[in-house]
Amino acid sequence: MSILTKEPAVSVPGYEGQTFLVGESIYLRGIEKIDATRAMSWRETRYPLSPDSTEKWIEEKLPKEENRLDLAIVRKDDDRVVGSVSIHMDGIHHWLDARVDPLYGDRGQAWKGEALTVVTDWIVNERGQTGASLSIAETETITISAIEAFGMRQTARFREMYERDGKRVDRLVYQFLSPAWMANLGDPKDVPIERTGTGEPRPVPPPVVLEGDPPANAMMVGKRVYLRPEEPDDAMGVIEALRQETESFFEIGRHLESSVQLRKWIEEGQKPDWPTWIAFAVCLRETDERIGWVALFDIDYQQRTAETASRFNHTDYRGGGYGSEAKHLLLEFAFERLGLHMVESWVLFPNTRSAAALRKQGYREAGRVNWLYPFEGGLGNFVAFDLLAEEWRAMPRKEWDG
Repeated sequence: MSILTKEPAVSVPGYEGQTFLVGESIYLRGIEKIDATRAMSWRETRYPLSPDSTEKWIEEKLPKEENRLDLAIVRKDDDRVVGSVSIHMDGIHHWLDARVDPLYGDRGQAWKGEALTVVTDWIVNERGQTGASLSIAETETITISAIEAFGMRQTARFREMYERDGKRVDRLVYQFLSPAWMANLGDPKDVPIERTGTGEPRPVPPPVVLEGDPPANAMMVGKRVYLRPEEPDDAMGVIEALRQETESFFEIGRHLESSVQLRKWIEEGQKPDWPTWIAFAVCLRETDERIGWVALFDIDYQQRTAETASRFNHTDYRGGGYGSEAKHLLLEFAFERLGLHMVESWVLFPNTRSAAALRKQGYREAGRVNWLYPFEGGLGNFVAFDLLAEEWRAMPRKEWDG
């Protein structure tokens, strides 16, 4: 029988007898099939979805989610589902996403704030996780007041990342870190961000006017390098370079992959019409040698944002300006071809070389996000950056060598 045939007055038992995840006006429980009848109040989607399609998602997709827990936010006085919280279990640290039906206005913001504090208390103080983090628009002042009263701290601000009511607003990152862990490790806000380089942006290389044909399959061409789509046959060369890596600070230690896995990753990434990530091979114009990789991740075509990333496995081409030249080609693609409004980037604290490169490329330091990975017997932090399209366009254009 379809769930549309009849909806019981109370879809599942209420909070009576529930011993945790219960607040003053809301409580949290797992997502149930009957919740599909009110999916537009809790499911994170930009498009209208029928209850039948949501029921199918609950039955088939939800049980397969790995490292993620979805909870319904339920009003205590009438057992009505008004929103949801997704807990992304990222190793030692958890990320929270919460949604309450925007039709509830300020009431919804209050329920969202209460739900986030109840979940955070459960994750950190009962389950012993190192901390919980979340992102929120600066305009959600009622929710922000609630999480700040609980003890969450703002650690980063990404400018103009969301569009609300026709205006660009900032994305704020809040964290609640375990008091027990801080008693042993200290407060990470007191850890200084080591800096190298001058921190001053340098000019953007001007556009290249080709005298002949572009390199085969090139999409963006600079003075010394060009960007082309990655190809499955690139995989083995990347794996060989990974095996010869000399530095351990670019990511969380060195790592290896199988060329089979990497080929699959390249193939899968070029299937969607609206991909959430786009990767390019960075090649030398003179020899066509592939020397690195630049990419956009978590592309949001509605908000017009993405995260930038780069990797140069060949040590001979580090520190010579090839990375910055390739990054500016990527930024030109992001801002002028995709029409993005802003980009962000995250760097591990020990990776001062990449952080210095970002500052040189015009990025602004947006803050930090703490305790996301094990590091030297403790927990490590990221420094975060952002860059607006208008800032990149306003940077001077000038030739430079290396």
